[in-house]
Amino acid sequence: MSDRRRAGRFSRESGEEFERWIERHHREALRLGIVAGEVEHNVPHTRMVYGQLIYERSGLADYTGILFNGHGSHLAVEAKKRRGDLLKSEVKIRQADHLDAVSRAGGLALLLVRFVEGMDHPRADGFVTEHAVRWTEVPWRIRKSAESVAAEDLAPWRVSPESACYLEPFCPVRGVPPPDLPTRRYPRE
Repeated sequence: MSDRRRAGRFSRESGEEFERWIERHHREALRLGIVAGEVEHNVPHTRMVYGQLIYERSGLADYTGILFNGHGSHLAVEAKKRRGDLLKSEVKIRQADHLDAVSRAGGLALLLVRFVEGMDHPRADGFVTEHAVRWTEVPWRIRKSAESVAAEDLAPWRVSPESACYLEPFCPVRGVPPPDLPTRRYPRE
């Protein structure tokens, strides 16, 4: 297998693993009563043109939900996985506008970033770190010629590897976790 294919496979697999990590944390948020219902994973708007999937425009933040804080505040989370610095321009304008609107309205808007260091170590200690920071507090810096943020800039917001829910530090108010959802019943023929 060529180096290029190996790098592509690693990138895809680590991206899928990051999505599973986020889903585990969101299930735990539901169990703890942090969110009032399932956190939705939003996908970009696409269409098929001559058998190819074309991305028309970015959607809202990657994940949205309702916090169980007595006010039903909105939750918006933009998730990114990067090797090296994360450029501010990688957050699409529509997504940034959505995060700004949620913040202005009193909701919780977060940037969730996984930094991956070292290509041959998909989950080795010290090579992967996750950081959750309020969108309005992201310490963007101009490096080279563009605004960006690096793992060391987000060190105060690092998610502990032992943490089961990255939302816990942001959500001190808890609600009653929803009862187990009933299993789907199919009509008998």
